[in-house]
Amino acid sequence: MKAVEVKNLTKSYKQKLKTVQALKGVSFDIKKGEICGFLGPNGAGKSTTLKIIMDFIKADSGSVVINGISSKDVRSRMHIGFMAENPSYIDSLTGKELLIFSATMHRIEKDKALKRADELLDALDLKKSANKKLRNYSKGMIQRIGFAASLIIEPKILILDEPMSGLDPIGRYKFKNMIRETQHQGCSIFFSSHIISDIEDICDRVIIINKGSIIKVVDEHMMKTFSLYGYDIIVSKNAQLDGFKYESLKNGLKSIRIDKSRLEETIIKLKGNGVDIIAVEPIKKDLEKLFVEIVGQNEN
Repeated sequence: MKAVEVKNLTKSYKQKLKTVQALKGVSFDIKKGEICGFLGPNGAGKSTTLKIIMDFIKADSGSVVINGISSKDVRSRMHIGFMAENPSYIDSLTGKELLIFSATMHRIEKDKALKRADELLDALDLKKSANKKLRNYSKGMIQRIGFAASLIIEPKILILDEPMSGLDPIGRYKFKNMIRETQHQGCSIFFSSHIISDIEDICDRVIIINKGSIIKVVDEHMMKTFSLYGYDIIVSKNAQLDGFKYESLKNGLKSIRIDKSRLEETIIKLKGNGVDIIAVEPIKKDLEKLFVEIVGQNEN
């Protein structure tokens, strides 16, 4: 069973005198136990999709099934931790009170909620601010307390909308580690972002959306093969490389860069010439370059 199944979602909005189609038949699924990234530029339809999954807004057509239950049934969201892009809380609450409130809404016993709140506040460097009013929190602190509120219920599915917006580098590092830890506990995680490095660091699979349509699903295998475009073959410093273009490295070794289609023939030729091969290192495009290519192909 899939954690989440999204089928043929469409959604239009009225803007002044015209109708804007935000989603155009969006379909995808989230596998159990995976970290799945939802990548696209601002205005691509990411937040609209997440709001429909959470039943905050209604789709014009299509369906969402969560753990085998329609998203229109409130039971489907009993074990979902959700964090909005720009979370808005009752700002007279303290950080710890927000966590206890979130736990209480999910019928978690008070003693367990208090223990879990203290653990999360400590893990996200909010312990000293636990009793501070939310109105005095910075944007980064609001992001972290919102994340803690989504985790306190020990979710089976975690849905996050631009979760690392406003975090400093240390905050991003800790955030990513906690996402990985949550996955190891058996949680399925789906998060949207327009920051490609965040997606690339931790995702098993990436769903790319642009202008309301899914344009590519990049899994781990595809990421490895699709992004590979060549190899660096490292050879000994005394190697005779007649007919090969090479670069001398700082340690005295030599590097031959080739297209991925020429790997086998190049290795055979080098070995035939008695060249000692030290290493073969793949050269890959990063996700940012892939994203630009995929979006460009889609728009063309």
